[in-house]
Amino acid sequence: MIREQFTMYPFPLLSADRLLASLALALLVACSPDRSQPIDGATAAREAGALLTVEEARYRRSVISEPAYRVLVDLDRGPDEFGGRVDIDFKYGKESRPLTVDFRNGTVLSVSLDGQPIEFAYNGHFISLPMGLLASGSRRLSIEYEHPYSQDGAGLYRYQDPQDGRIYLYTDFQPYSANRLFPHFDQPDLKANYELTVRAPAGWEVVSTARESSIEKTESTWTWEFPATLPLSSYIFSLHAGEYAVFEDADFRYPMRLFVRQSMAQYADPAFWFEISRQGFDYFDDYFGLPYPFEKYDQLIVPDFIAGAMENVGAVTFSENKLFRGEATRRERMYIANVIMHEMAHMWFGDITTMAWWNGLWLNESFATYMAERALADATEFKETWHQFFIGDKQWAYSEDQLVTTHPIELPVGDTEEATTYFDGITYGKGASVLKQLGFLLGDDVFRRAVRDYIATNAWGNTELEDFMGAMAGAADRNLDHWTRDWLYNAGLNTVEARYECEAGVISSLSLQQSTPPEYPTLREQRTVLALFTLDGERLVLQRELPLVFAGAQTRVPEAEGAPCPDFVYPNYGDYAYIKVALDERSLATVAAHIMGLEDPLQRNMAWYDLYQMMRDARLDLTAYLDILAANITRETDLNVTADLLSNLRSGFSYLYQVPTGAELLPVYAERFEALLWQQVAGTAGDARQLWLQGYIEVANNDTAWQRLEDLLQGKLKLDGFELDQDQRWRVVMKLSEHLWPGHEALAAAELARDGSSRGKENAVRAEVLSARGEDKYQWMTEATDAGDSYSLRRSRTIASGLFPYSSQRSLAAPFAVEMIAQLPGLDSAHDTTYHDRVTYSLLPRLCTAENVARLKAAVERYEDLNPAIVRSLKIAAQQDERCVNIGARLQLAAETVSRR
Repeated sequence: MIREQFTMYPFPLLSADRLLASLALALLVACSPDRSQPIDGATAAREAGALLTVEEARYRRSVISEPAYRVLVDLDRGPDEFGGRVDIDFKYGKESRPLTVDFRNGTVLSVSLDGQPIEFAYNGHFISLPMGLLASGSRRLSIEYEHPYSQDGAGLYRYQDPQDGRIYLYTDFQPYSANRLFPHFDQPDLKANYELTVRAPAGWEVVSTARESSIEKTESTWTWEFPATLPLSSYIFSLHAGEYAVFEDADFRYPMRLFVRQSMAQYADPAFWFEISRQGFDYFDDYFGLPYPFEKYDQLIVPDFIAGAMENVGAVTFSENKLFRGEATRRERMYIANVIMHEMAHMWFGDITTMAWWNGLWLNESFATYMAERALADATEFKETWHQFFIGDKQWAYSEDQLVTTHPIELPVGDTEEATTYFDGITYGKGASVLKQLGFLLGDDVFRRAVRDYIATNAWGNTELEDFMGAMAGAADRNLDHWTRDWLYNAGLNTVEARYECEAGVISSLSLQQSTPPEYPTLREQRTVLALFTLDGERLVLQRELPLVFAGAQTRVPEAEGAPCPDFVYPNYGDYAYIKVALDERSLATVAAHIMGLEDPLQRNMAWYDLYQMMRDARLDLTAYLDILAANITRETDLNVTADLLSNLRSGFSYLYQVPTGAELLPVYAERFEALLWQQVAGTAGDARQLWLQGYIEVANNDTAWQRLEDLLQGKLKLDGFELDQDQRWRVVMKLSEHLWPGHEALAAAELARDGSSRGKENAVRAEVLSARGEDKYQWMTEATDAGDSYSLRRSRTIASGLFPYSSQRSLAAPFAVEMIAQLPGLDSAHDTTYHDRVTYSLLPRLCTAENVARLKAAVERYEDLNPAIVRSLKIAAQQDERCVNIGARLQLAAETVSRR
């Protein structure tokens, strides 16, 4: 799965601080559960609740084996519900408690055992069968049921296109929603064969794990038969149906199809999707040493998808933010290719070999993230993908690892509700970065041999961490227990700094100093490359690259002695280490004055990121950072670096909006950057213009910029060879609405008339929320928190994203600050973790004041028993607000120092 938070843009904006993209987890430090231990409380009945505990899963695994499902699903029952029947064949062992079958929020019509009706209990969460009813041996459980379509995107979701009225269905099961399609033993270590029959309206497409074996057609209904699958975990089985447009590539060794809803099909690029998929299969078949074992590969781009993508076996689902309503830039195509590769890698790592329980989620997602980068770099045109990895996943990891909610990579998962919250920057970004470091430490050949051995040994089974690390240790002929403990069971981001002395123009001594956060005092072993640069005019020339391993608090580097005294020293050249770099005093002065002298784009980007972190940590004045940015941003020629700088500029402007002295500084910097960015918009073309225009829209903050945007929208301002696409038009409308530009209501109404698609209607809502003030803003907040019959997670996210963008509208949130926090207990009882993980943070007040920091910290203590996702959001909001206060205080101190002079 690719985890993506909602954004107003149709592709992710990879900022230097990925907080708003995803929230981290509360700290848990114990090891994962040992599934070989006896079951505690073996006679205790399962407690009612919309989750499955690890203890209950372990019990079921001890009494159930060889499950197989024969499922009939009837989708021809109208807009509200579906129904069906499931026959579950399994072998049953010696029981010590009632057997339960997961089935959330449905209706159970009947239950039979081996063909005979039996008594059962159903509490809305699972079906319970009394002890003594099931004898040991082979059993068949048959259940007839009904179930409503999902409102939150999990389970079986039904979508009616507002543009043409067509119907689209799809499933999303991870981690615990397969039981919302039919009654299920819904846990990853009870792999099963699935045989499926689907009744659907005539003319619909129906897609599942296997390709259909037959279709029986009548005038009104088609019945689709799907043969039994290979053994699968419940969360990677799937069912999708509806009036999809279909593109096919039948000439490849694995038949491929691409499904898109009809009204969006014009924006699909099937040739590109199939090309990347072919390159992925060629690469992974060879790398893993096991050809793709499933008979076909379908990819579906579906509406209202709550994740970025999901690795359903043979039928992968993707969010519609993979569709661009203008010509896709190279960076956007690379993003799509990355997601395609990520999900394809899961077919081996996650689908063929699968974690036993959700503590293994990080390895599942980290490995797919890491392998997607390898595949792109080695098998496609996107050789710069590791640079994008640094901008995206690695900075996401660095950001979350420095939050108060950081946690170890490997940690216990008590239940499936906890698992829902584990899709974060540690699980994806840090895990993938650590795998990259492990591959660099052991060597590519060793890493690949280990992966091949791991998959060959564990194919079609379930694994624990020791299986993977054991394969690595065996291939490397090295004990990795210490490495595993330091990296996977201990949290925190360490810092490295180069310290050196020079005599007579050469280095006389150099060492790397490793330090840790006080609360996470683990010093780690890493392999890195130390780079020494000297100034030659304006160029920073690389003099030496020194591969080395550092560990402990200090590592001497004798190989550097005798080298010319450097002007810039970088201890993570090539980005192989997972480490925060503290620049030494001379290197900092050099890079602040000559950053464009670094010719390698990745190295330049890393230096920029170090400066950004210093600003965010209040170790560099915000204005000093913005001044360096203003002096260099238009000199940047690499579009990946440019994208990151524009993201950091947006972050800098958000602080200017909030800090006490910002009211005086914002107009000055707004005018300065408006001129710089417009110069680039007007003077570039193609991908570069698209990128600069995006940045211009995001930081537009004065009448000159807003007028230009309106003129662009209405065609009064022309750029040679360029016209705003539909999504860019909405970005302009939303920016003008945010600032109450005269006539913004008419502009939004005109745009909605022009674009009546679901995306257009969603953007119109967001524009209205952004422009709301006072009581209107309060009414929107009320709708975003409502859990009534009309509740839609997608709409709640849309509204919440526009309520109080914490820059321009900070002051509008102040009157609601107390009430926002007071409503949290009600939100806790009304909504589930999925809602809190995606919406609640946007509702919390972040005012950049000491008073609000204290308010948020008090709420953390007062509400410590609420849903962990709420508590996590409060902790992060308090930390972010405190960072803003510190940035403002440093800025104020600098201003006072200047005035005294």
